Formats: sequence, structure tokens, C-alpha cells
Amino acid sequence: MKKRTTLMVLIFATTICCYNSYGIAGTKKIMAHYMPWHQSKPFRGFWGSHWNKGSYFDPPTTVASHYYPLLGPYDSSDPHVLASQALLMKFAGIDGMIADWYGITDFWDYGLIRDSTNCFIPYIKEAGLEFSICYEDQTVKHMLNNHYFGADANDRIPAVAHGVEVMQWLQTNYFTDPSHLKIDNRPVLLCFGPQFFTDDEWTTLFAALNPKPHFFPLKYHPVSYPTRTGEFDWPDPSYGTEGVISRLDSFYSRAAYMHWEHFVAGAFPRFHDIYAQAGGTSYGYIDDEGVYGTYGTSTYSYTLERALQSNADIVELVTWNDYGEGTIIEPTVEDGYLYLEITQQLRKQYVDVDFSYTAADLRLPVRLYTLRKENLSNPAIMAQLAAAEDYLFADNLSGAGKILDQIECTVSFAGDLDGDCRVNINDLHVLASAWLRNEPSADIAPAGGDGIVNFMDFAVLADNWLTNAP
Repeated sequence: MKKRTTLMVLIFATTICCYNSYGIAGTKKIMAHYMPWHQSKPFRGFWGSHWNKGSYFDPPTTVASHYYPLLGPYDSSDPHVLASQALLMKFAGIDGMIADWYGITDFWDYGLIRDSTNCFIPYIKEAGLEFSICYEDQTVKHMLNNHYFGADANDRIPAVAHGVEVMQWLQTNYFTDPSHLKIDNRPVLLCFGPQFFTDDEWTTLFAALNPKPHFFPLKYHPVSYPTRTGEFDWPDPSYGTEGVISRLDSFYSRAAYMHWEHFVAGAFPRFHDIYAQAGGTSYGYIDDEGVYGTYGTSTYSYTLERALQSNADIVELVTWNDYGEGTIIEPTVEDGYLYLEITQQLRKQYVDVDFSYTAADLRLPVRLYTLRKENLSNPAIMAQLAAAEDYLFADNLSGAGKILDQIECTVSFAGDLDGDCRVNINDLHVLASAWLRNEPSADIAPAGGDGIVNFMDFAVLADNWLTNAP
């Protein structure tokens, strides 16, 4: 009897350890599909095609999207952007990012995407997150057709040799990294396709890798076993909003029918591309709301909740920032922090009941980045903001918030000369000490000051007397 009781306790403890009350595996990972392909003129000297689509749009006034980033049109190698994005992911309850990745060469913009991915990974790791990639093997097709490997565009031998080189590069630089996403100690690799390499060629690409990756092609792009493990889901905009339920049903039924031991579920907020407005053809449209029965009306909530209820090891959020296709969950002018707040709520419900970050916490990384943009030429404030970033990565959110509050008062609240977020006798003392001198810090007259501290500055102080910063 004692042995039976002990056995029952062990079974119960194991069950509690590995599953929450919904029966969802505690090891389920929520990963954001990330596009490291944006270039901005303020950072790099030119606007990349993903912001301007050639001459169709005029950043920063207009961008190649129906949606506008709350961070503004940014550069995917800007360290200030990357720090804030990694922190946003962490505070939203996202476990890491899957980079949309174009290989290792400098052909077209592939090298820029490689470099931007490499720039982001250290911030992902500092946030305690994981990373993986989704390889676009169509890149090799474009290289072959454009004679990158030689004059004969039909000779696949050098293209396959290049693929082998890419996989070995991945193993050396990514797969062995402790922060790379893994299942059973094997690295996870997605492929948007395959659109070029054949089954036999993938076998060749993986031959020298040890361990071989868990390979997930895009759904309905068959790759034979044992090369592939399962598949990953993606929106089907040609079926419209009314097709969301049936397409998800089809994917999850396929996973069960194929007896996939592992697969990648997908969740998305909508599909609203800009391609027709940029001179091309739209892939279709999925609205951000639909008819989802007991799940409600939000497309993102519905797709994410079904993914979290599934047997998938990985839930891929499609996407963090594909502005061209409108599948953005990072903060935008139009939607604010909506999708990250939903992610927080559903993570707490299905994955981690002790998840503690709040909607208010999501504002901190954006405030950090906004203040950095506004104060690039002020070394003292930039140093304070670097300290705030360190606090955020160290989970000292209150300390970071105090720094951000202080800076916002100092730079934006006319009359608050001592930085205590209130106009009072202390500020009058600062003004008096600078009276009739050229002191820029106390020259608070309208239009950026008149070069001297005088009655115009006193008038601003009087107008704000005993008021608090907004």
C-alpha cells in the first residue's frame, strides 16, 4: 500500500510539474516571426524597400503599409530599436524570435538581413530569450537564375554546395549557441518553402550536421521523413476572413493525421497587404475580427488561443513586423499595444499562471526609444537612458521608470528647471541664479529661448507656477 501511495504521489507531482490546468505542456514556446529587413535613412543614409517600395511611398511621412510603427520607420540594425524590441517581447510573454533569414551572401539585400539578425541576437540573449531562423531557400534560386554561381543557370551542383556551406555556417554560428531554440537538444530550423532544394538535396545539406536540426517546412510543402520533423502554419489570405477557422481545422487535422511528434502552430492578427498599392497584386485579406463562436471576434485572440490549446511545441506569432503584409503585433499607431496585451493575457492563462508583467510595463521600452530619438545629441541624457536600459534588462522596472520620468520632466516641462516634475521655489532659485546670463538650461522662453535669461523666461515660470508635469 505504501509503495502504491508513493507511486501515485510521484505521478501526480510529475503531472503538476509538466502541465498546467488546461493540459498544455509547460515547455510550449511562444516565438515571434521577425523581419530583420528594414533600413532607415536617419540611421543608415537611405530608406530600404520595405519602407518605401521604390517610389510608391515617402518615409517617414508615409510607409509601405496600412499601419505605422509606434517606434517610427526604423532600421533593423539600430541598437536602440533592437533593445526596445527585445524588451517588448520579454514583457509581452514571448519566449524569443524566429528571424526571416536570407542566407550568408551579400547578394541583393541578403547580407544586410544577415547582419541585422546578428545585431539583434545579443539583445535577445540579454533579455533571456531564444532565437531561431526561418530560411528562405528561394534565395538560392534567385542567385542561380542571376548567374551568381556561374554562367549556367541550370547547373544545380554549385547551388547545392552553397546550401551545404549555409548549413555549416548555421551550425557554427547559431545552432551551437545555448540560446538557440531546440527540441530534445536538437536545433529548430524552419524553411519558408522549400522553394528550391529537393528532398535529396536537403539530405545532402544536412549530411554533415551533428546533431541534425528538427526541420519544419511551411505547411503543404512536403519534405520526406526523416529529413523533416513536422510543418509550421501560416495565414491563408486567399480564403478570406471566413476561411480562418476551416484553414486552422485543416492544419491541426493534418498534424494529427500525419502523427507529427512536433510541429509549429501559428497565430496572426490579420492579413492586410500593401502590394496592390505598391504596383503589384494583393494576396488577399483577413480582417482583424471575425465570427469565432465562444472564442469571440478577435482574429488574433482566436488563432493564438487555438495554438496554445494545441499539441504544438512551438507557437509562432505571425508576425512581429511584416508591415508590407499587415501582420504586425508590435506596437503601431493604429492598434497601440493591443496584440502584446492579448499575448500577456493568454500566456498567463495557458502557459504561465505566475506571469507578472503588465500592460503598463509594455510602455517602458517605447518610452526609452522615444527619448533616445529626441536626445541623440545630448550625451548626459543618453547616458541616463543607457542606465535605464540596463535596469529594464535587469528587471528593475521601477528604477528604469524613475529615470524615464525624470528625463521626460526635464526635457519637456517648461519651468521645471531642477527636474523634480513641479514648478516651485527651487526653479525660481535656478532662474534667479542665471539672471541676465546666457544659460541654455534656464533659457525657457518660447521658440527655444532668446539667448538670455530674462523676463520672458520668468513669464514662462509664472505661467506654470506650482503645477506638476503632465
